[in-house]
Amino acid sequence: MSVAGIGQASNLFASGAVGAATSLAGAAAKPDAKAEFLKWAHMTPAERMRANLLSSMGLTEDQVAAMSPEDRKKVEDKLRELIEQKVKENVERPGQLVDRKV
Repeated sequence: MSVAGIGQASNLFASGAVGAATSLAGAAAKPDAKAEFLKWAHMTPAERMRANLLSSMGLTEDQVAAMSPEDRKKVEDKLRELIEQKVKENVERPGQLVDRKV
């Protein structure tokens, strides 16, 4: 086994194997992270609150849409209750009920 000296590249770096693997991993992760960020960035505060509450309940919008009407009503009622509770908690804090998007 030899150790590369200063100015010499090891076989992995010289062959591009490490760089190629890093580029592929980065390329695969970036679009998903970017898409996820853009999804959240384009949501209104109410949509973000709903998504966060659904997440805390272990649900997604797709799962709610696939539920029976009775189960969906139960989830929607619970969401309404949680939102009302959060609004009451934050009513004294300035700017909590204002959408500051321009």
